[in-house]
Amino acid sequence: MEKRLAVAAKRIPADIVIKNGKIIDVFNLELIEEDVAIADGYIVGIGEYEGKEIIDAKGKFISPALIDGHVHIESAMVPPEEFARIVVPRGVTTVMADPHEIANVAGIVGIQYMIEASRNLALDVKIMVPSCVPATSFEHNGATVTAEEIEELFTKGEVYGLGEVMDYPAVLSGESNMMKKINAATKHQRIIDGHAAGLTKDGLNAYCTVGIRNDHEAVSSQEALERLRRGMYVLIREGTAAKDLEALVEVVTPFNARRCVFATDDKHLDDLVEEGSIDASIRKAISLGISPLQAIQMGSLNAAECFRLSEKGAIAPGYEANFILLNKLETFDIDEVYVKGEKVARKSEFTLPDPQKTNPPSFLTDSVHVKPYLSDAFQLTIDNPNQVHVIKTNPGSIMTEHLIEKVDCTDGFFQPSIKNNQLKLVVVERHKKLGHIGIGVIKGIPIEDGAIVATVAHDSHNIVVCGTDDRSIDCAIKHIISIRGGIAVVKGEDVLADLALPIAGLMSEKPFEEVNHSLKELEIALNQIGFTESWNPFLTLSFLALPVIPALKLTDTGLFDVEQFRHI
Repeated sequence: MEKRLAVAAKRIPADIVIKNGKIIDVFNLELIEEDVAIADGYIVGIGEYEGKEIIDAKGKFISPALIDGHVHIESAMVPPEEFARIVVPRGVTTVMADPHEIANVAGIVGIQYMIEASRNLALDVKIMVPSCVPATSFEHNGATVTAEEIEELFTKGEVYGLGEVMDYPAVLSGESNMMKKINAATKHQRIIDGHAAGLTKDGLNAYCTVGIRNDHEAVSSQEALERLRRGMYVLIREGTAAKDLEALVEVVTPFNARRCVFATDDKHLDDLVEEGSIDASIRKAISLGISPLQAIQMGSLNAAECFRLSEKGAIAPGYEANFILLNKLETFDIDEVYVKGEKVARKSEFTLPDPQKTNPPSFLTDSVHVKPYLSDAFQLTIDNPNQVHVIKTNPGSIMTEHLIEKVDCTDGFFQPSIKNNQLKLVVVERHKKLGHIGIGVIKGIPIEDGAIVATVAHDSHNIVVCGTDDRSIDCAIKHIISIRGGIAVVKGEDVLADLALPIAGLMSEKPFEEVNHSLKELEIALNQIGFTESWNPFLTLSFLALPVIPALKLTDTGLFDVEQFRHI
């Protein structure tokens, strides 16, 4: 601090001075043309300064680095070290990461792995300890995270806050274990993340009362407004399966924009590589009419204040020297990225040596355990073919519709119909060999011949497969077991393409470039089974077993009506 003060007061030269740049002032939404002085990785002055090293910005814009308000790193299918190599060149240098996915497979072991793998990276990973593992009592996951374990992590200082509280019935009823977790976070003065999907106004009141101040589940402008009126931060989600920015942008005004933040939540690796992360949200927001400076404020300062990151989110004295040099504001065209004054990326390329990998424990790389099943295990008995519950998916949304439709049957068993786009959906328990197999009818994933399968199935991450016939479904399940988890496309008994995800059935051990190549091969394979849509069916598939997002879902023990919050 003494050195920084001496530099700020111009008694000694700065370590680094940025000259000839246009500072983006996110406090006043204006541009400032002055020097930026940096010492020990912190900004210490704006004005006229001399330094040991000069960065000539050459007229570029100096933007604060970006913050992702809510992300599950596992959804990118690579561990934190590789995730950093993807998002840091995109200007994202801090993420609020909830390892909820790996925790549902491996509990505290999984959380500790994510903590260790996130150390000493150019990306500052703030771990939010998962609050709902398991998410509900209506499905079977691999582990439990108790209130006592959460308290211990807070006490040791290994986690930043309490992850998304998605079991809202437990909050509303004041359930004992949930209250212990919330009270632990409150005692340690930690952030508590919300997950208020479909909550009424009264439900939001209860949420805010227990100290939850943010939510990423608003899917309409009215829902966003109700949250803003209650003093919540609205995390505007733009991921792969859920894209809410276009629906919510109309609620953002100069009067309430300071309570609006960007988040990706779940974004596939190929979309991160091709589109970007929070930088993509900023570009889209600008294209939808939000001013560039305000969009940048939402992606930096607003997120920092939402999560009490007092040294992040701005180009100002006392803030970490995490910044981006932009060629153009309107397109958020990134030239270089700096973390604590050190250049870490240029022209979309990571410039640091690849981070050293943390080896996952063997428990994590051997997590797919399925009880042997009979050949007729996937038959679905239908009592009345004219009145069948059908799960209807919609592109770009993780919410489903609950339909009642007529289906084809033979000898009392459901027969998938390509013509009617009524396919078979199967969820197989894969953690403890319980032998549970849920079977349902799915509409909205247009496959003509074959199946798609994944061990990425929020939140319990059992095996989920959608197919046109039992032979393809059986082949898909057996193959995914053989590769210790992952995703695959099959046709009959032929595996057309796959991506092994041996770390908890969620993440690859390979560099992200190789993972991205495998994803391209999966796209080609999808065409071979008749899927020609532009959206990603695997991310849609991965949310079909999540019984906390309306309306109808399938768990390993059957169809679940989220609005009634019970199996039907």
